[in-house]
This record gives sequence, C-alpha cells and structure tokens, in this order.
Amino acid sequence: MKIMWCWRCKQEVGMLDEEEYNRVHEIFIDCTKRTKVYRETTGSPLDKTTLCNLFKPVVEEYEKITGFKGFHHNVVMHHRVSIYGHPCKNCGKPLRTPRAKMCTACGAKV
Repeated sequence: MKIMWCWRCKQEVGMLDEEEYNRVHEIFIDCTKRTKVYRETTGSPLDKTTLCNLFKPVVEEYEKITGFKGFHHNVVMHHRVSIYGHPCKNCGKPLRTPRAKMCTACGAKV
C-alpha cells in the first residue's frame, strides 16, 4: 500500500500494490457473481442499499489493507498504484496514467 493523490477523489488515499489489488479484485469478482445470483433469484433490480451490502466485503478488505474508510466499492477498484503515472515534476502529484502527456492536477505538460 502506498499513500498517493487520487485525481478522482481529489485527496490522498491508500493505493493498492498489485498483490493487494489482486486480493481485492478476487473479492470484487465474487461480489459481482453474487449480484447476478441475487437478480436471478429475486427477479428484481438491485437498489443502492442492496448493491452496497453485496459489495461490502470489497470495501472492508480495502479498509483493512489501507485504513482508509468511506469509499464506494467502484472507487476502491481505481485505487491501484499501477494505473497511475510518475509524479508530476511541477506539483508532485501522480500523473493520471503512465502515458499521460499533461498533469490533471496542475496542467503542466510532461
């Protein structure tokens, strides 16, 4: 785990390394399968509360690894070190992607 700036959240958060991400991703896949089963057995769409409850294990694992709380399960899946680029030479925040040509935080060209 590494604390880094997230351009989506506009704050520093715990970013998962590949091993940690793979653990959380496996839980995410399992939760996705459970949503399918839920829909098939109930025949109804998922409301927001039920969806969050079904994906609670993802959020709990992220919180256990990072200590950061209060993130939606879809947001957690973007908190991965490898999807970000190097720190910007101007502001120090990570580039949005490894291939970024401009810093989204300060607008500096790479």
